[in-house]
Amino acid sequence: MEQFPLKIENYLATLIPGKPLSLYDPVREALSSGGKRIRPVLTALCAGEALEREWLPAAAAVELLHAFTLVHDDIMDNATTRRGRPTIHIAYGVNGAILSGDAMVALATGALARASHAAQMLSEFSAGFQAVCEGQALDKEFEERDDVSMSEYLAMIELKTARIIELAAALGAIAEGGKNLEPLRQFAHELGIAFQVQDDRLDLTGGEAFGKTIGGDIMEGKRTALFILAMQQYDTIEAEGRALLDRIRGRHASPNDVKLAQKLFEEWGVFREAAQLAATHTQNAERQLNSLPDKKQRERLLEFSRRLLGRTV
Repeated sequence: MEQFPLKIENYLATLIPGKPLSLYDPVREALSSGGKRIRPVLTALCAGEALEREWLPAAAAVELLHAFTLVHDDIMDNATTRRGRPTIHIAYGVNGAILSGDAMVALATGALARASHAAQMLSEFSAGFQAVCEGQALDKEFEERDDVSMSEYLAMIELKTARIIELAAALGAIAEGGKNLEPLRQFAHELGIAFQVQDDRLDLTGGEAFGKTIGGDIMEGKRTALFILAMQQYDTIEAEGRALLDRIRGRHASPNDVKLAQKLFEEWGVFREAAQLAATHTQNAERQLNSLPDKKQRERLLEFSRRLLGRTV
């Protein structure tokens, strides 16, 4: 597993032209932001015995699409930093960030067009790309609502987060001729849901070691799994807790509210419930691996799952 990121880095570098610098420097910057190439590594693992020339274009395309979503999401969220560095639109301007994001999608489809299973990969990529956009649209809609249910939240992250992880796995399977496509797809889909719920937890429990600013979701008033679980207890909690949730949903939370949220969410069992939700979807994911005939692939994907949810890949 450890050898894949370097291969992916080297291949990505071959895809990005030198000029114009105003277009491609932001692309290079976005791809060097410190991510661990989770999605393209999954593509490689799901490709089984396929040759590198079959799965590398797919792995690169998934990472380019992921980088594109981060650049455009940061613009929509007015984010100023990502992983401790200025966001692309802060460093290069909004116009430069929008255009470089568009170029990433073009580079991704160009890479897939050179793969042996280009038609099927491009169809899969198009469907995944559309789903991610739908998920982002729902996420932005939820920002204006106070009544987002857990089922609505899960439907949103299935599109915004799980679908791109599913895409990574599907492209890998297609690189091997479609072998084990459906169990790999379902494995990645369930893992993607668990990944996002865990990511929500890390907003208050993780910190800089995971590339996150503690309490960022609280300060932005995001409708995360933690917020929804907390809101389910709104009518039964004390006045201090209700006032905190009112500030979060009204986007009036202060830095002092982060520590208060950590304390109260722990008391209310919110962290425990989120962990149980992530564990359920992780178990659903890992059950899909039982149908894979290749023991080595099963073991590597199981290791990937365990390390991913522990954020060590």
